[in-house]
Amino acid sequence: MDSKQPPFPIVNGQYKMPAEPVVRIGIVLAQDAKHEMQFSVPGDGYRISAGSKSAALEKGVVHTISSHGDALSIDHATLPGQHASLRLSPPAGTKAAKAGDGTHVRKIVAGRGFHWQKNIDQTLTDVLEFFSRNGAIVMVNEIPIETYLTGVITGEMSGECPIEFMKAQAIAARSWLLGQPVAPHPSQPYLWCNDDCCQRYQGTGGWSQRAIDAIAQCRGEVLITETNKYCDARYSKSTGTVSEDAEHVWGIAIEGLVARLDAPKGSVAEKFFPVTEANLRDYILGDWTRNNDVYCSPTVVPEETITKYLGRVDETGQYFRWEKKLSQADLRESLTTRGGLTDLATVKSLNPIARGRSGRIRELDVVYANQKGETRTHRINSEYKIRAALSTKFLFSSCFIVSPDLAADGALKGVTLNGAGWGHGAGLCQIGGLGRALKGQRYDEILLHYYSNVRLERIYS
Repeated sequence: MDSKQPPFPIVNGQYKMPAEPVVRIGIVLAQDAKHEMQFSVPGDGYRISAGSKSAALEKGVVHTISSHGDALSIDHATLPGQHASLRLSPPAGTKAAKAGDGTHVRKIVAGRGFHWQKNIDQTLTDVLEFFSRNGAIVMVNEIPIETYLTGVITGEMSGECPIEFMKAQAIAARSWLLGQPVAPHPSQPYLWCNDDCCQRYQGTGGWSQRAIDAIAQCRGEVLITETNKYCDARYSKSTGTVSEDAEHVWGIAIEGLVARLDAPKGSVAEKFFPVTEANLRDYILGDWTRNNDVYCSPTVVPEETITKYLGRVDETGQYFRWEKKLSQADLRESLTTRGGLTDLATVKSLNPIARGRSGRIRELDVVYANQKGETRTHRINSEYKIRAALSTKFLFSSCFIVSPDLAADGALKGVTLNGAGWGHGAGLCQIGGLGRALKGQRYDEILLHYYSNVRLERIYS
Protein backbone atom coordinates (compact mmCIF):
# COMPACT_ATOMS: atom_id res chain seq x y z
CA MET A 1 0.00 0.00 0.00
CA ASP A 2 1.18 3.53 -0.75
CA SER A 3 1.93 5.03 2.68
CA LYS A 4 0.51 8.35 1.49
CA GLN A 5 -2.95 6.85 1.02
CA PRO A 6 -5.35 6.27 3.92
CA PRO A 7 -6.31 2.67 4.70
CA PHE A 8 -9.97 3.27 3.77
CA PRO A 9 -10.08 6.31 1.47
CA ILE A 10 -13.33 8.11 0.80
CA VAL A 11 -13.77 8.03 -2.97
CA ASN A 12 -15.66 10.90 -4.62
CA GLY A 13 -17.21 11.80 -1.28
CA GLN A 14 -18.75 8.32 -0.82
CA TYR A 15 -17.97 7.00 2.64
CA LYS A 16 -20.50 4.15 2.92
CA MET A 17 -19.39 0.52 2.53
CA PRO A 18 -21.21 -2.48 1.05
CA ALA A 19 -20.25 -4.74 3.96
CA GLU A 20 -18.34 -4.90 7.22
CA PRO A 21 -14.61 -4.69 6.45
CA VAL A 22 -11.97 -7.15 7.62
CA VAL A 23 -8.84 -5.69 9.22
CA ARG A 24 -5.34 -7.03 9.79
CA ILE A 25 -3.85 -6.19 13.18
CA GLY A 26 -0.20 -6.76 14.14
CA ILE A 27 -0.21 -8.62 17.47
CA VAL A 28 3.45 -9.65 17.73
CA LEU A 29 5.84 -7.26 16.02
CA ALA A 30 9.43 -7.68 14.89
CA GLN A 31 10.55 -5.19 17.55
CA ASP A 32 9.21 -7.53 20.25
CA ALA A 33 12.10 -9.88 19.35
CA LYS A 34 10.07 -13.05 19.88
CA HIS A 35 11.88 -16.09 18.44
CA GLU A 36 9.35 -18.61 19.70
CA MET A 37 5.59 -18.32 20.20
CA GLN A 38 3.43 -20.81 22.06
CA PHE A 39 -0.31 -21.24 21.62
CA SER A 40 -3.13 -23.73 22.05
CA VAL A 41 -6.42 -24.06 20.18
CA PRO A 42 -9.76 -24.42 22.00
CA GLY A 43 -11.32 -27.21 19.95
CA ASP A 44 -11.23 -29.48 16.91
CA GLY A 45 -11.14 -28.24 13.33
CA TYR A 46 -8.30 -25.71 13.63
CA ARG A 47 -5.70 -26.05 10.86
CA ILE A 48 -2.24 -24.65 10.22
CA SER A 49 -1.30 -24.12 6.58
CA ALA A 50 1.70 -23.07 4.51
CA GLY A 51 0.80 -22.64 0.86
CA SER A 52 -0.85 -25.86 -0.31
CA LYS A 53 0.25 -27.82 2.76
CA SER A 54 -1.93 -27.99 5.86
CA ALA A 55 -2.30 -30.00 9.03
CA ALA A 56 -4.90 -30.32 11.79
CA LEU A 57 -4.01 -29.02 15.23
CA GLU A 58 -4.79 -31.01 18.33
CA LYS A 59 -6.75 -29.18 21.00
CA GLY A 60 -5.33 -28.94 24.51
CA VAL A 61 -1.75 -29.23 23.22
CA VAL A 62 0.72 -26.36 23.47
CA HIS A 63 2.11 -25.75 19.98
CA THR A 64 5.36 -23.88 19.35
CA ILE A 65 6.20 -21.76 16.32
CA SER A 66 9.92 -21.04 15.93
CA SER A 67 11.73 -18.62 13.65
CA HIS A 68 14.78 -19.54 11.58
CA GLY A 69 16.11 -16.47 9.80
CA ASP A 70 13.27 -15.65 7.41
CA ALA A 71 11.48 -18.98 7.81
CA LEU A 72 9.19 -20.63 10.38
CA SER A 73 8.53 -24.10 11.70
CA ILE A 74 5.82 -25.51 13.95
CA ASP A 75 6.41 -28.47 16.26
CA HIS A 76 8.62 -30.01 13.55
CA ALA A 77 6.25 -32.94 13.11
CA THR A 78 2.98 -31.00 12.81
CA LEU A 79 3.90 -29.39 9.49
CA PRO A 80 7.41 -30.59 8.59
CA GLY A 81 9.99 -28.26 7.09
CA GLN A 82 10.50 -24.52 7.18
CA HIS A 83 8.00 -22.10 5.68
CA ALA A 84 7.85 -18.44 4.64
CA SER A 85 4.56 -17.98 6.52
CA LEU A 86 2.04 -20.00 8.49
CA ARG A 87 -1.72 -19.42 8.63
CA LEU A 88 -3.85 -20.67 11.52
CA SER A 89 -7.55 -20.89 10.65
CA PRO A 90 -10.57 -21.79 12.83
CA PRO A 91 -13.14 -24.36 11.71
CA ALA A 92 -15.46 -23.32 8.90
CA GLY A 93 -18.80 -22.00 10.13
CA THR A 94 -17.46 -20.93 13.52
CA LYS A 95 -20.16 -19.09 15.47
CA ALA A 96 -19.89 -15.50 16.64
CA ALA A 97 -17.21 -15.16 19.30
CA LYS A 98 -18.02 -15.01 23.00
CA ALA A 99 -15.91 -13.81 25.92
CA GLY A 100 -12.74 -15.91 26.17
CA ASP A 101 -13.16 -17.61 22.78
CA GLY A 102 -10.26 -18.17 20.44
CA THR A 103 -6.69 -19.37 20.25
CA HIS A 104 -4.77 -18.94 23.49
CA VAL A 105 -1.45 -17.22 22.75
CA ARG A 106 1.17 -16.84 25.45
CA LYS A 107 3.27 -13.80 26.39
CA ILE A 108 2.16 -11.02 24.04
CA VAL A 109 3.72 -7.62 24.68
CA ALA A 110 1.28 -4.93 25.86
CA GLY A 111 2.15 -1.28 26.44
CA ARG A 112 5.25 -1.14 24.25
CA GLY A 113 7.57 1.62 25.47
CA PHE A 114 5.25 2.87 28.21
CA HIS A 115 5.56 2.58 31.98
CA TRP A 116 2.97 -0.22 32.06
CA GLN A 117 4.71 -2.52 29.50
CA LYS A 118 4.28 -6.21 30.30
CA ASN A 119 3.74 -9.64 28.70
CA ILE A 120 0.20 -11.02 28.92
CA ASP A 121 -1.57 -14.08 27.56
CA GLN A 122 -4.41 -13.37 25.13
CA THR A 123 -7.20 -15.28 23.40
CA LEU A 124 -7.59 -14.28 19.75
CA THR A 125 -10.44 -15.28 17.48
CA ASP A 126 -10.52 -15.73 13.68
CA VAL A 127 -7.33 -16.10 11.59
CA LEU A 128 -3.76 -15.80 12.86
CA GLU A 129 -0.92 -15.48 10.36
CA PHE A 130 2.77 -15.82 11.24
CA PHE A 131 5.82 -14.44 9.44
CA SER A 132 9.52 -14.23 10.26
CA ARG A 133 11.49 -11.02 9.88
CA ASN A 134 15.25 -11.40 10.44
CA GLY A 135 14.69 -14.12 13.00
CA ALA A 136 11.83 -12.40 14.85
CA ILE A 137 8.25 -13.64 14.66
CA VAL A 138 5.50 -11.34 13.38
CA MET A 139 1.93 -12.44 14.14
CA VAL A 140 -1.13 -10.87 12.50
CA ASN A 141 -4.79 -11.25 13.48
CA GLU A 142 -7.14 -11.09 10.46
CA ILE A 143 -10.54 -10.27 11.88
CA PRO A 144 -13.89 -8.53 11.11
CA ILE A 145 -13.79 -4.95 12.34
CA GLU A 146 -16.73 -5.30 14.75
CA THR A 147 -15.09 -8.26 16.49
CA TYR A 148 -11.86 -6.30 16.62
CA LEU A 149 -13.64 -3.30 18.15
CA THR A 150 -15.12 -5.45 20.94
CA GLY A 151 -11.52 -6.23 21.87
CA VAL A 152 -10.54 -2.57 21.61
CA ILE A 153 -13.20 -1.20 23.95
CA THR A 154 -12.38 -3.87 26.55
CA GLY A 155 -8.64 -3.33 26.11
CA GLU A 156 -8.66 0.45 26.24
CA MET A 157 -11.04 0.40 29.22
CA SER A 158 -12.97 -2.30 31.08
CA GLY A 159 -16.00 -4.33 30.10
CA GLU A 160 -17.57 -3.03 33.33
CA CYS A 161 -17.91 0.52 31.96
CA PRO A 162 -21.43 1.93 31.35
CA ILE A 163 -22.81 0.89 27.98
CA GLU A 164 -23.21 4.49 26.77
CA PHE A 165 -19.51 5.12 27.33
CA MET A 166 -18.56 1.90 25.55
CA LYS A 167 -20.66 2.90 22.54
CA ALA A 168 -18.91 6.27 22.45
CA GLN A 169 -15.51 4.58 22.75
CA ALA A 170 -16.38 2.10 19.99
CA ILE A 171 -17.49 4.81 17.56
CA ALA A 172 -14.39 6.88 18.28
CA ALA A 173 -12.22 3.79 17.74
CA ARG A 174 -14.03 2.83 14.50
CA SER A 175 -13.80 6.38 13.18
CA TRP A 176 -10.13 6.71 14.09
CA LEU A 177 -9.27 3.42 12.39
CA LEU A 178 -10.97 4.48 9.17
CA GLY A 179 -10.08 8.16 9.34
CA GLN A 180 -6.30 8.11 9.64
CA PRO A 181 -4.63 10.11 6.87
CA VAL A 182 -1.94 7.43 6.42
CA ALA A 183 -1.65 3.80 7.43
CA PRO A 184 0.48 3.57 10.61
CA HIS A 185 2.39 0.46 9.44
CA PRO A 186 2.29 0.57 5.62
CA SER A 187 5.40 -1.57 5.00
CA GLN A 188 4.26 -4.46 7.20
CA PRO A 189 1.85 -7.37 6.57
CA TYR A 190 -0.64 -5.42 8.73
CA LEU A 191 -1.87 -1.82 8.68
CA TRP A 192 -2.36 -1.36 12.43
CA CYS A 193 -0.87 -2.90 15.54
CA ASN A 194 -2.46 -3.92 18.85
CA ASP A 195 -0.91 -1.29 21.10
CA ASP A 196 -1.18 2.33 22.15
CA CYS A 197 0.51 3.78 19.04
CA CYS A 198 -2.57 2.49 17.19
CA GLN A 199 -5.34 1.18 19.47
CA ARG A 200 -5.10 -1.19 22.39
CA TYR A 201 -6.50 -4.56 21.31
CA GLN A 202 -6.20 -7.63 23.56
CA GLY A 203 -8.53 -10.21 22.11
CA THR A 204 -11.60 -11.71 23.77
CA GLY A 205 -10.28 -12.21 27.31
CA GLY A 206 -11.74 -8.99 28.71
CA TRP A 207 -15.08 -9.12 26.88
CA SER A 208 -18.32 -8.69 28.78
CA GLN A 209 -21.91 -9.06 27.61
CA ARG A 210 -22.26 -5.31 28.06
CA ALA A 211 -19.40 -4.74 25.60
CA ILE A 212 -20.90 -7.16 23.08
CA ASP A 213 -24.25 -5.37 23.38
CA ALA A 214 -22.58 -1.95 23.00
CA ILE A 215 -20.90 -2.98 19.75
CA ALA A 216 -24.16 -4.41 18.39
CA GLN A 217 -26.09 -1.23 19.24
CA CYS A 218 -23.65 1.07 17.43
CA ARG A 219 -22.65 -1.28 14.60
CA GLY A 220 -21.16 0.56 11.64
CA GLU A 221 -21.57 4.03 13.19
CA VAL A 222 -18.79 6.56 12.62
CA LEU A 223 -18.16 10.26 12.98
CA ILE A 224 -18.17 12.22 9.70
CA THR A 225 -16.60 15.67 9.46
CA GLU A 226 -17.99 18.81 7.84
CA THR A 227 -16.01 17.99 4.68
CA ASN A 228 -17.60 14.51 4.52
CA LYS A 229 -14.58 12.52 5.66
CA TYR A 230 -14.20 9.94 8.39
CA CYS A 231 -13.18 11.79 11.54
CA ASP A 232 -9.64 10.93 12.64
CA ALA A 233 -11.10 10.54 16.14
CA ARG A 234 -8.08 10.11 18.35
CA TYR A 235 -8.48 9.83 22.11
CA SER A 236 -6.52 9.64 25.35
CA LYS A 237 -6.94 8.52 28.95
CA SER A 238 -7.53 11.87 30.70
CA THR A 239 -7.50 15.49 29.56
CA GLY A 240 -7.02 16.68 33.13
CA THR A 241 -9.86 19.24 32.51
CA VAL A 242 -9.05 20.79 29.11
CA SER A 243 -8.53 18.79 25.91
CA GLU A 244 -5.84 19.76 23.41
CA ASP A 245 -5.87 21.07 19.85
CA ALA A 246 -4.51 18.47 17.46
CA GLU A 247 -1.92 20.83 15.98
CA HIS A 248 -0.27 21.24 19.39
CA VAL A 249 0.16 17.46 19.62
CA TRP A 250 0.95 16.33 16.08
CA GLY A 251 1.80 19.61 14.34
CA ILE A 252 -1.22 19.45 12.04
CA ALA A 253 -4.86 20.47 12.41
CA ILE A 254 -7.33 17.55 12.44
CA GLU A 255 -11.00 18.17 11.71
CA GLY A 256 -13.04 17.82 14.87
CA LEU A 257 -10.12 17.78 17.32
CA VAL A 258 -10.00 21.17 19.02
CA ALA A 259 -9.54 22.13 22.66
CA ARG A 260 -12.66 21.73 24.80
CA LEU A 261 -13.45 22.22 28.47
CA ASP A 262 -14.56 18.93 30.06
CA ALA A 263 -17.03 20.38 32.55
CA PRO A 264 -20.68 21.50 32.71
CA LYS A 265 -21.69 25.03 31.75
CA GLY A 266 -21.07 27.43 34.62
CA SER A 267 -18.33 25.26 36.14
CA VAL A 268 -15.57 26.83 38.22
CA ALA A 269 -13.21 25.25 35.68
CA GLU A 270 -14.30 27.76 33.01
CA LYS A 271 -11.68 30.23 34.27
CA PHE A 272 -9.00 27.80 33.06
CA PHE A 273 -10.09 27.70 29.43
CA PRO A 274 -7.65 28.18 27.92
CA VAL A 275 -4.83 27.23 30.29
CA THR A 276 -2.11 29.91 30.25
CA GLU A 277 1.16 30.57 32.06
CA ALA A 278 -0.79 33.07 34.20
CA ASN A 279 -3.32 30.52 35.51
CA LEU A 280 -1.26 27.32 35.16
CA ARG A 281 -0.15 26.92 38.79
CA ASP A 282 -3.69 27.40 40.09
CA TYR A 283 -4.97 25.05 37.36
CA ILE A 284 -2.70 22.25 38.53
CA LEU A 285 -2.33 22.86 42.28
CA GLY A 286 -5.25 25.12 43.27
CA ASP A 287 -7.75 24.22 46.00
CA TRP A 288 -10.51 23.97 43.36
CA THR A 289 -9.00 20.66 42.13
CA ARG A 290 -10.13 18.92 45.32
CA ASN A 291 -13.84 19.60 44.86
CA ASN A 292 -15.19 20.35 41.38
CA ASP A 293 -17.55 19.13 38.67
CA VAL A 294 -15.01 18.28 35.96
CA TYR A 295 -16.08 14.99 34.38
CA CYS A 296 -12.62 13.38 34.51
CA SER A 297 -11.98 14.41 38.13
CA PRO A 298 -12.11 12.17 41.21
CA THR A 299 -15.22 14.09 42.30
CA VAL A 300 -17.13 12.45 39.43
CA VAL A 301 -15.05 9.25 39.00
CA PRO A 302 -13.63 8.50 42.47
CA GLU A 303 -10.09 7.13 42.47
CA GLU A 304 -11.10 4.32 44.83
CA THR A 305 -13.57 3.00 42.22
CA ILE A 306 -11.67 3.72 39.01
CA THR A 307 -9.81 0.40 38.94
CA LYS A 308 -12.87 -1.55 37.80
CA TYR A 309 -13.24 0.75 34.78
CA LEU A 310 -9.62 0.69 33.55
CA GLY A 311 -8.08 -1.62 30.95
CA ARG A 312 -6.31 -4.64 32.35
CA VAL A 313 -2.82 -3.32 31.59
CA ASP A 314 -3.56 0.13 33.01
CA GLU A 315 -2.15 0.98 36.40
CA THR A 316 -4.12 2.59 39.20
CA GLY A 317 -2.88 6.14 39.61
CA GLN A 318 -3.79 9.77 40.00
CA TYR A 319 -5.07 10.46 36.50
CA PHE A 320 -6.46 13.92 37.26
CA ARG A 321 -3.47 15.44 39.06
CA TRP A 322 -0.10 13.80 39.67
CA GLU A 323 3.40 14.43 40.99
CA LYS A 324 6.72 13.08 39.77
CA LYS A 325 10.12 13.65 41.41
CA LEU A 326 13.27 13.32 39.31
CA SER A 327 16.78 13.50 40.73
CA GLN A 328 19.75 14.84 38.78
CA ALA A 329 20.72 11.21 38.14
CA ASP A 330 17.20 10.44 36.86
CA LEU A 331 17.33 13.43 34.51
CA ARG A 332 20.73 12.46 33.15
CA GLU A 333 19.62 8.88 32.54
CA SER A 334 16.31 9.72 30.85
CA LEU A 335 17.61 12.64 28.77
CA THR A 336 20.61 10.61 27.61
CA THR A 337 18.73 7.42 26.73
CA ARG A 338 15.47 8.91 25.43
CA GLY A 339 15.98 12.67 25.08
CA GLY A 340 18.67 12.81 22.42
CA LEU A 341 21.40 14.34 24.61
CA THR A 342 24.60 12.38 23.97
CA ASP A 343 27.01 14.87 25.57
CA LEU A 344 25.08 15.61 28.78
CA ALA A 345 27.03 16.03 32.02
CA THR A 346 24.65 18.04 34.24
CA VAL A 347 21.13 19.39 33.79
CA LYS A 348 20.85 23.06 34.81
CA SER A 349 17.17 23.81 34.16
CA LEU A 350 14.00 22.77 32.32
CA ASN A 351 12.24 25.71 30.64
CA PRO A 352 8.81 25.36 28.96
CA ILE A 353 8.78 27.52 25.80
CA ALA A 354 5.35 26.87 24.26
CA ARG A 355 2.15 25.26 25.50
CA GLY A 356 -1.15 24.32 23.92
CA ARG A 357 -4.53 25.45 25.23
CA SER A 358 -4.66 22.51 27.67
CA GLY A 359 -1.37 23.57 29.24
CA ARG A 360 0.52 20.71 27.60
CA ILE A 361 4.08 21.68 26.75
CA ARG A 362 4.93 21.34 23.06
CA GLU A 363 8.39 22.96 23.21
CA LEU A 364 10.77 22.49 26.13
CA ASP A 365 14.32 23.81 26.49
CA VAL A 366 16.79 21.73 28.48
CA VAL A 367 19.71 23.88 29.64
CA TYR A 368 22.69 21.68 30.51
CA ALA A 369 26.45 21.49 30.85
CA ASN A 370 28.14 19.18 28.38
CA GLN A 371 31.12 16.93 29.03
CA LYS A 372 33.48 19.88 28.45
CA GLY A 373 31.65 22.04 31.00
CA GLU A 374 30.09 24.26 28.33
CA THR A 375 26.50 25.45 28.77
CA ARG A 376 24.19 24.32 25.99
CA THR A 377 20.44 24.40 25.28
CA HIS A 378 18.59 21.48 23.73
CA ARG A 379 15.02 22.02 22.53
CA ILE A 380 12.50 19.16 22.53
CA ASN A 381 9.74 19.88 20.01
CA SER A 382 6.78 17.58 20.76
CA GLU A 383 4.68 16.58 23.72
CA TYR A 384 5.41 12.89 23.02
CA LYS A 385 9.19 13.42 22.99
CA ILE A 386 8.97 15.52 26.14
CA ARG A 387 7.12 12.71 27.92
CA ALA A 388 9.68 10.17 26.72
CA ALA A 389 12.65 12.35 27.72
CA LEU A 390 11.54 13.12 31.28
CA SER A 391 10.80 9.72 32.70
CA THR A 392 12.55 6.45 33.33
CA LYS A 393 9.70 4.93 31.30
CA PHE A 394 7.11 7.45 30.07
CA LEU A 395 5.71 10.60 31.65
CA PHE A 396 1.94 10.72 32.19
CA SER A 397 1.41 13.95 30.23
CA SER A 398 3.29 17.08 29.17
CA CYS A 399 0.97 19.37 31.14
CA PHE A 400 3.15 20.11 34.15
CA ILE A 401 4.95 22.79 36.13
CA VAL A 402 8.61 22.44 37.10
CA SER A 403 9.74 23.10 40.67
CA PRO A 404 13.55 22.93 40.94
CA ASP A 405 15.36 21.50 43.97
CA LEU A 406 18.52 23.57 44.33
CA ALA A 407 21.65 22.97 46.36
CA ALA A 408 23.19 25.74 48.50
CA ASP A 409 25.46 26.72 45.61
CA GLY A 410 22.51 26.99 43.21
CA ALA A 411 23.19 23.70 41.40
CA LEU A 412 20.14 21.66 40.37
CA LYS A 413 19.73 18.57 42.55
CA GLY A 414 16.48 17.52 40.89
CA VAL A 415 12.98 18.65 40.00
CA THR A 416 9.40 18.02 41.05
CA LEU A 417 6.89 17.88 38.22
CA ASN A 418 3.26 18.54 39.14
CA GLY A 419 0.96 17.70 36.29
CA ALA A 420 -2.54 17.19 34.95
CA GLY A 421 -4.03 14.39 32.87
CA TRP A 422 -2.69 11.24 31.23
CA GLY A 423 -1.89 11.10 27.53
CA HIS A 424 -1.86 13.62 24.70
CA GLY A 425 -5.28 14.97 25.67
CA ALA A 426 -6.81 15.41 22.18
CA GLY A 427 -10.27 14.11 21.29
CA LEU A 428 -12.27 11.81 23.56
CA CYS A 429 -11.20 11.82 27.20
CA GLN A 430 -11.78 8.23 28.29
CA ILE A 431 -12.17 9.01 31.99
CA GLY A 432 -14.19 12.14 31.20
CA GLY A 433 -16.44 10.15 28.86
CA LEU A 434 -16.84 7.56 31.61
CA GLY A 435 -17.80 10.34 34.03
CA ARG A 436 -20.34 11.72 31.59
CA ALA A 437 -21.91 8.27 31.15
CA LEU A 438 -22.04 7.80 34.94
CA LYS A 439 -23.90 11.13 35.05
CA GLY A 440 -26.46 9.80 32.55
CA GLN A 441 -25.27 11.24 29.23
CA ARG A 442 -25.95 9.28 26.02
CA TYR A 443 -23.18 8.15 23.69
CA ASP A 444 -24.03 10.79 21.06
CA GLU A 445 -23.90 13.59 23.66
CA ILE A 446 -20.50 12.35 24.79
CA LEU A 447 -19.07 12.19 21.27
CA LEU A 448 -20.47 15.51 20.10
CA HIS A 449 -18.84 17.22 23.05
CA TYR A 450 -15.34 15.89 22.44
CA TYR A 451 -15.40 16.17 18.63
CA SER A 452 -16.46 19.49 17.10
CA ASN A 453 -18.60 19.94 13.98
CA VAL A 454 -19.10 16.24 13.26
CA ARG A 455 -22.16 14.05 12.69
CA LEU A 456 -22.95 10.37 13.27
CA GLU A 457 -23.52 8.11 10.24
CA ARG A 458 -23.97 4.35 9.85
CA ILE A 459 -21.68 3.30 6.99
CA TYR A 460 -22.64 -0.40 6.78
CA SER A 461 -25.43 -2.51 8.22
